[in-house]
Amino acid sequence: MKLGVLIGVIAAVFLSGCLEIPSHEILSSNNGTRLIERCPDIIPSVKPAGSGLKSTFHVTTWNLHKFQRANWQKELTVWSQRSDVLLLQETMGRPAFSQLLQKARLNWLQLQTFQVEGETTGVLAATANQALYACSLKDLEPVSRLPKSILLTLYPLENSHYPLLVANVHGINFELGMAAYIRQMTRVFQIANHYPGPVIVAGDFSSWGHRRVHYLSKLAQLNRFDEALPSPDLRVREISEPVDHIFYRKLTLRRTESRSTNTSSHNPLWAEFSTIPD
Repeated sequence: MKLGVLIGVIAAVFLSGCLEIPSHEILSSNNGTRLIERCPDIIPSVKPAGSGLKSTFHVTTWNLHKFQRANWQKELTVWSQRSDVLLLQETMGRPAFSQLLQKARLNWLQLQTFQVEGETTGVLAATANQALYACSLKDLEPVSRLPKSILLTLYPLENSHYPLLVANVHGINFELGMAAYIRQMTRVFQIANHYPGPVIVAGDFSSWGHRRVHYLSKLAQLNRFDEALPSPDLRVREISEPVDHIFYRKLTLRRTESRSTNTSSHNPLWAEFSTIPD
């Protein structure tokens, strides 16, 4: 979307009074709605409890583009069946969506970024397991003044002394320069770097253009993360660069794939991991 058009759309939405940004950090789930804390510098130590993710597990990240295209339910059902950890961006709080997750027997957490005409939108994490812990990072996009969010969760993981830390990222998109983008990405990778156990940082990083991708790659390397790169690489590109990524640490990558779709403006990105025995 061109910048001038984006600003016009945002202005119209604000003036119409149909957009609302929560004053507090709010988390919706299949168990109700509650406040959520902002992430500390150090993720607290949580002892794994009950059954968890298997030692070999599958992750999908996908921006659903607010369900604006047809047949998203059918394709999302397929990916939910292939995934143990489902990381979605630009989801909407609609009954058809929650019913799909319920039918797939997934526990889900959605960070409420803002509401449009009463419908919540934001990043969402879903697994068959209950999260042991969740916190949020939220930053205002300089041009739109809309928040972009990152949801961090902990899940019990088989054959691992530590739970799996997962960061579901929706990166700052429009700004003049890169200052806000650098702050957002530096913050999530620093928190992830301090965590002693296995970590996945995945989502829509809004990494359009060489400067953003170069910075993101260097930041991942600095914090000792590898990237799961699909072959063939069918990820959507903006200004010749992919915007969706899966970074990981203290896990073994077994395979990665991306598939083309017309049900969203982004293509799903999927990876299979296994634990490294303690």
